[in-house]
Amino acid sequence: MSACKPTGAAAAAVLNWIMTIARLLVTLATTATAAAGAFALEPEEIFKRAAPAVWTVKADIGNNQVAIGSAVAITPNLLVTACHVVTKAITLKLTQQQREVKVIRITRDPVPEHDLCVLQTEPGAALATVAIAPIASVSVGAKAYAIGSPHGLELTLSEGLVSSLRANATSNLPTIQTSASISAGSSGGGLFDVEARLMGVTINISPGGENLGFAYPAQLVMELPKRIDAELVLWRERLKSLGVVMGANGEPTPSGHAELDNEAALPVLGRGSDPAALRLAYKQFLLQSQPRAFMITGDGRFGTVTSLAGLNEQLVDCAQKKVTCAVYAVNDTVVWGKQQPAN
Repeated sequence: MSACKPTGAAAAAVLNWIMTIARLLVTLATTATAAAGAFALEPEEIFKRAAPAVWTVKADIGNNQVAIGSAVAITPNLLVTACHVVTKAITLKLTQQQREVKVIRITRDPVPEHDLCVLQTEPGAALATVAIAPIASVSVGAKAYAIGSPHGLELTLSEGLVSSLRANATSNLPTIQTSASISAGSSGGGLFDVEARLMGVTINISPGGENLGFAYPAQLVMELPKRIDAELVLWRERLKSLGVVMGANGEPTPSGHAELDNEAALPVLGRGSDPAALRLAYKQFLLQSQPRAFMITGDGRFGTVTSLAGLNEQLVDCAQKKVTCAVYAVNDTVVWGKQQPAN
């Protein structure tokens, strides 16, 4: 027996019915979530839920120096932190009690004024994560709980209030001011609400100010992919103007000079230059996320740029000093030696 096919009107009615049910389910789920969130958790429960996602960051910056900060896991292998903690790192590791995880990549917010970075761990890290609190749910006077590693003291909890929501000139999202105690080493840690949701990422304390800390709203982290994609288009065009040959896939074409990790192939910069410093800077470059470029100038300077603004700033500096700006490597490709003349 063959099944009867519904008429166009009947199919439309079925579709409308399905959509109505779907909307009802969404409404019920939202109501249930709101009801569940209406009850504030005790500080002990907030710490129990949020602390597993907070890690201590240890950045090896060379010359037997280590910078210490904090980070919060937002996916099983991605964490958010403050960029100034990891800027000069040649290796990074995360610690939490007896556990240690290696970081393989750093992604920076393309907005230069944002001290915001994402850390990618080695595969299989399976980090505990936290929920994100939308900025619309953050209000002045609400309780706030900071968890981080002030002065290296792992998983320290402090309580305060959301003191203010300050306008941010580089974003339509405000910066969160808090009275929760934040000290050196807390940078990159989490600021949580009474439901143990991540409200913000702590970035700094006011010099000389007690209980005067600041955090980027966690929602700013979730908007990172959109900002990165927009900048990537302009980044590629700027490199092409410098003579970097791009393939059809938008990635740089290798020059054949050397493999990416071959430090011995780095150019000799002349008398008085320090090869060890060049190698150290290149190691820092290798840890950075894409987009990234390792630049060498005609007057013997070198370093990594990881944003369009940083690249343009370097080019302006070279123009003012009337020296050549050359690109040694872009992303995972060495382009040194066969660049086209700059446009």
